[in-house]
Amino acid sequence: MQLRAILERIRRFIGREGSTRSGTGPDEVSSLLIDTFSEDGGEEAGRGGPVSAAAIRAACRRMQNAKTKGDLLRIIADEVAAYDLRDLEAMNARFERKVSHLPEDYRDRLLESVREEIFGAHHRLLLLSRNGGRELDDPPNPALGGYCSMVAEACAAKAREKDPKHLYLKYLLSAFTMFVVEEPAHPVGTPFPGGQIVDEWEGTYLCPVRDMADDVAFALCPYCPAVQSTEPTYPEMRARRHERRRRECLANYWTNYKG
Repeated sequence: MQLRAILERIRRFIGREGSTRSGTGPDEVSSLLIDTFSEDGGEEAGRGGPVSAAAIRAACRRMQNAKTKGDLLRIIADEVAAYDLRDLEAMNARFERKVSHLPEDYRDRLLESVREEIFGAHHRLLLLSRNGGRELDDPPNPALGGYCSMVAEACAAKAREKDPKHLYLKYLLSAFTMFVVEEPAHPVGTPFPGGQIVDEWEGTYLCPVRDMADDVAFALCPYCPAVQSTEPTYPEMRARRHERRRRECLANYWTNYKG
């Protein structure tokens, strides 16, 4: 399925009527969030020169062979060590430029989530790796194998156009988030056009577009631990879910009351 058709489905599903302002289309923002490969601009990285597709493929094989989350963490940390703060800042600045025309209120919320996706993930990665990855003895999700194959293929395709170094960094940080700490690639609270967000409810991560983006080439969505939400994930829905759960508990109490 072509990306345009997928984005049209997403727009119909998550859009609130009248929620986008003139000149700002939801397709563009959804594409930036979903289509990792196209979003990457391929600018030269700040330190260490370009990285070859062969080196990335070799690292992806090492990640595929990780027996535990701790092993995976150490491999990712070794790969990320080739980057510095300028690389992270370049990724963030590129996204800022691409959304600079959006309405300020939405743009600020979106950029906050993107900064967490980049800088927050990097900071947590460094902290965990410095602690030796203790208590990470569980095997990574079996989807890791397919993810690593996808990353190697995506970076090889990017290398035919431009340096894949920044794209590879984005995939590394996402690998840490999704397969080491088992959280969504886009942080909880990430806003989509129309008002819905990535959310968490009773230990389950919810995404309004999870199942609609599986066919986008080189996307993170097929490997993300978030599940497709079965009801809208507008921020106010959390209060409604709490109220619904409260009523269910009260109903269960009176049904089972033996006094």
